[in-house]
Amino acid sequence: MSIFDKFFTKFAYKFNKGYPDMNNAQDVLLLESLISEVIGEKFSLEEAKGDNEAAAIQQLVKSFPDKYESMANKIRIANLNKISPQEFSDDIKSTFNVDAKILAPKVSPNPSRTFNSFTFTLPINGIDTEVQIVLAGGAGANLGIKFESQVANDLQTFKNGGDEFIYKDLTEDIIKDFNLTPTNFEIKEEGKKNQRRSIIFTSDGPLISTPKGQSVAETLTDLTLIVDNKPKYISLKFGDTLTFFNSGTKYIFTDKEILEGKITNPNGVALLEMLGIDNELFCRVFNEYEEDKSGTNFKEFEKEETPDQQKLYNFMESGIGSGYYMLKGSLKGNYDFFFIDNEYLNSAANPTSKVSVEYGGKGGTAKRVNARFTTGKYKVEINIRNKQGGIAPSHIMANYKPI
Repeated sequence: MSIFDKFFTKFAYKFNKGYPDMNNAQDVLLLESLISEVIGEKFSLEEAKGDNEAAAIQQLVKSFPDKYESMANKIRIANLNKISPQEFSDDIKSTFNVDAKILAPKVSPNPSRTFNSFTFTLPINGIDTEVQIVLAGGAGANLGIKFESQVANDLQTFKNGGDEFIYKDLTEDIIKDFNLTPTNFEIKEEGKKNQRRSIIFTSDGPLISTPKGQSVAETLTDLTLIVDNKPKYISLKFGDTLTFFNSGTKYIFTDKEILEGKITNPNGVALLEMLGIDNELFCRVFNEYEEDKSGTNFKEFEKEETPDQQKLYNFMESGIGSGYYMLKGSLKGNYDFFFIDNEYLNSAANPTSKVSVEYGGKGGTAKRVNARFTTGKYKVEINIRNKQGGIAPSHIMANYKPI
């Protein structure tokens, strides 16, 4: 008898079906608790997910470095060249000699509402194991990467003594603002670092952190110019709706507390109170969600809430930061290029309205809660949502548009 057979035989009586039903949230929580007791430390099935996918993605990136890139989400692979689903399926076949099943967005068990997922079987530790990878990115992501590359190439053209630029006016603006000469600067493309920014909790409220004590400017930079031995940080954005940050929340909002109907851990409470979100309504959104939209419609509960203005300001200030240049391109070919100084930051971070809370998203039936407000510079939407399966929200993201 294997160790797994012994484990489940010993604890079978604890489950209604005699075994853990992985579609039953209570069974999953009980299984996690039992495993935690056996191994002597906290165990989460959600945290354990994705390791096989990450290994497969690593092999695909190694085989096709110009087409794919690893992402923070372990089951997602970045589609750098906007390839078709069939081409990705062919690349899976050539790498692993297996056929992949393609699932469209919003089709269960595809966890993505936007991108196709690809399911196939690999022999892992002698066991045929199903893995599922989401091919993320495509047109929008590809345009952003292309924009960064074109700006860098224009500056390299200038360094090489040329004057034929893809973005002529923009390149000339950068040359003028930074007093560039062909010999006084170096170019560092850093957008692919995709540096993580997590939420931390302090006496000033929830804040967005930077890795290893870096400044926000060092963290957000996509293109760094070393001019006369001093860095000039440039954050490049492309398109109308842009993202300040995208952080995980699995340690803030747990399945256990969501199922119990109230967030009680101090960090989760602090985040909800900062945004003026009703605690119990928040939990209901995730408990009563149904994939076919037959669950509770929470649209009737949408209303303006009064947030903690100071803590919301601190949160936005930590997310935006200062000391770098913002370069925003668009499909129309025009651009904005300006410096984020402390004066700009103060206005951009300062809430000028109440928070409009959309329980269940815009339509009232989604597995998300939106918090919308304006600042001195932006229209902001902070959304807390589940995009990895399970019950509790998995991510918090802040999107913004200039006013």
